[in-house]
Amino acid sequence: MGLICAGCGQVADAQGQLVETWKIKEAIGAYEKASAPLDRCVKAKLVAAAYTDARDHAETQAWEAREHEDCGTAATALHVTLPAAAKP
Repeated sequence: MGLICAGCGQVADAQGQLVETWKIKEAIGAYEKASAPLDRCVKAKLVAAAYTDARDHAETQAWEAREHEDCGTAATALHVTLPAAAKP
């Protein structure tokens, strides 16, 4: 039985990585299609979450910065003030 599943861990890891890559590409595609400031804010958060799930810390930080920028733009467009902790 051990010989049958000798490579199962590697196959599962590879499939998991493919899923993470697909989630990232889908999230970025949705972000790129978004035009409304609030929509871009939300979509940037989803991209950051996808990179977090993939354990890519550098890209997570980059997208979190973009999220803060986009959410600040959305708040300005909606004439609202973000809480101090949420400000970019």
